[in-house]
Amino acid sequence: MATMQTSSGEWFVRPAPGVVRAHLDHLQDQVGRFDLPAMERELRRDVALATEGHSAVTLIKYPDLRVVLLFFRAGGSLAQTSTDARISLQVLRGHLELRLPDGPVDIPAGHLVTLEGGTGFGVDAPTESALLLTLSWPSAAARRA
Repeated sequence: MATMQTSSGEWFVRPAPGVVRAHLDHLQDQVGRFDLPAMERELRRDVALATEGHSAVTLIKYPDLRVVLLFFRAGGSLAQTSTDARISLQVLRGHLELRLPDGPVDIPAGHLVTLEGGTGFGVDAPTESALLLTLSWPSAAARRA
């Protein structure tokens, strides 16, 4: 397990890879503030990085919104997946290649790509990279409109 510190100075424990916790303390705060560079440094030390090619921490988790910080080693990847959520992928550092049904999309640091729900995608990291992944599901009211 790895310990991480929130921007308010509080510490929380990241579970070991494969270990699921019912909740993480920082996910219950009404106001979320995150030191992304510090969290990225912690993700670099996560044992999952060596075995999975990437490590991640969920920053925000609501029924309609999820924000995840991911760190990739060079050569790391995310398997092809699909979700009903709308997605944004913002490369904070490094360089990623987004695999889409219509072909690859290059995403250098500082760029943001959005995908409509249901779009299949995968991610390849030719270089060491950090990614902020946001998933947003429409509310029940928005689905009825």
